[in-house]
Amino acid sequence: MNSPRFRAVAALLAVVAAPLGAQSILRFHLNPPKVEAVAGLQQHVQNGELHLTLDNFLQMVLVNDTSIHLLRLSDDNARYAVLAARSPFDPQLTASFNGTRSVQPQTSQTSGAATLSSLRQTSSIGFSQMLSTGQTFQASFGSSRNSSNSAFSTYNPSVGADVNFSFTQSLLRNRGNLQNRTAGLVARTQVVVVGDQTQTQIADELVTAANQYWNTVGARDQIKVRQAALDLAQKSYERDENALKLGALAPGDIFSSQSQVAQDQTALLQAQSTYKQQLDRLRRLIGADLDPTARAAQIVLDDDPTAVTPTPPTLSLQEATQQALQHRPELDALQRQQLEDQFSINQAHDLLRPQLDLTGQYGSNGLAGNQIASTTPLGTIPASQSGFGNALNQVFNFGSPTYGFNLQLTLPLRDSRSEATLANALVAQTNHAYQLRNEEQQVRQDVSVADTQLRMAVEVVKSATLARDLAQKNVDAYQQKYTLGSITVFELLQAQVQLSDAQSTLLSAYTSYQIAEIAYERALWTLLPKLHLTVAP
Repeated sequence: MNSPRFRAVAALLAVVAAPLGAQSILRFHLNPPKVEAVAGLQQHVQNGELHLTLDNFLQMVLVNDTSIHLLRLSDDNARYAVLAARSPFDPQLTASFNGTRSVQPQTSQTSGAATLSSLRQTSSIGFSQMLSTGQTFQASFGSSRNSSNSAFSTYNPSVGADVNFSFTQSLLRNRGNLQNRTAGLVARTQVVVVGDQTQTQIADELVTAANQYWNTVGARDQIKVRQAALDLAQKSYERDENALKLGALAPGDIFSSQSQVAQDQTALLQAQSTYKQQLDRLRRLIGADLDPTARAAQIVLDDDPTAVTPTPPTLSLQEATQQALQHRPELDALQRQQLEDQFSINQAHDLLRPQLDLTGQYGSNGLAGNQIASTTPLGTIPASQSGFGNALNQVFNFGSPTYGFNLQLTLPLRDSRSEATLANALVAQTNHAYQLRNEEQQVRQDVSVADTQLRMAVEVVKSATLARDLAQKNVDAYQQKYTLGSITVFELLQAQVQLSDAQSTLLSAYTSYQIAEIAYERALWTLLPKLHLTVAP
């Protein structure tokens, strides 16, 4: 290939490829997700203690919980699926070069040489792209250089060039490019669907975390109850021990109070162990086990479940259900999936149409080289020399054009695959309709159960409070009777155990109320706004 021709092809290749290459580089260098470091813990550490309330605990769960990070990756996958759906519309640039040397003995004088030696060099560059409206555009430029020792060559060497354009439009099937646009429509809708599903799953994770928080608070307060019971049993034992020394108590009667002290010590140790296990679960949810400073800090839970007066829901069951049906993202996701089904049905209907394509073509050719003098029936052709530039000039002057059109019809007598595709799309639409109905039933049930549990939790707190107060009065009365000698130590210890159980039940009732309120807010989808939490996409 001579130097001017090579420079011309290289320049054309650079002009066409530069913007496309830049676009490809920009698309290739995406911002992939990365593993986020644990954040937000240090600002809550004070004097070696990690202080937490429910609000800032859930904020840190939202930022640091590994399970939530894994859920967010689904959103990234959905967004990248949109990028993949654009692939049919990506422009393509192709370039090629071929050189062939051939030396062959000849059996005919018409070959122009006893041993024909020829060299053929060809190069081409092409560009193609499907437009968003469905048309396919193609452009190509090619050049060739041929030389041989044949005596019959008119040009030796000869230089040729050509440029061609084609434009294809579908007239029936895929006329508006529905087949390729559907993937993009589905992918963009799926981004919203996955976002709704991710919000739902993250909300469930937050509910689990909130329940863990209140269970840990309950375990902490149970230690106080068990410690108070132990202190009360210890006082009884000390009183009985003094009575034994004074001879006012039979030797065998002291074993009851002594046994009660041992039982309360065991219960206290079990409560402390449970609390430590609950703290470990809590620490993992906020990533404190990954941070050396937070790992060593003692967790202090600043919320007191008994500080809030339990109140029943202000909305009626019907109003609460209506609110949940309007705001629950699970229902939004299924409704959008039905929209995806409609896209697929439209695409399947389009596949059943005949295929009719109209293609228009236009091209131009040029020829140059060392023309050998010859005499033909048309006259004498003098010798001349011209280069690749002359061939290019002929090409772009369009003096030797090639043009035409092609109309191609494909009429399948039966298209079982497309019929099955349509049937599957209709089945999927029905499936999602049933899923939507089932989810609506589930939402109604969730609200009803949460409403019942919250109202019941309020009443249980009231009942447990009354029981605790009565148990306290009973212990006070029994202590006076025991001092007067009208009851046995066993009866006093039994009353003290009943008080401890009543206090434990009351604390559990308060904790259950907090958990029931979280479940109620989750059912109505008011949990995140109430806790000032935002699930960022």
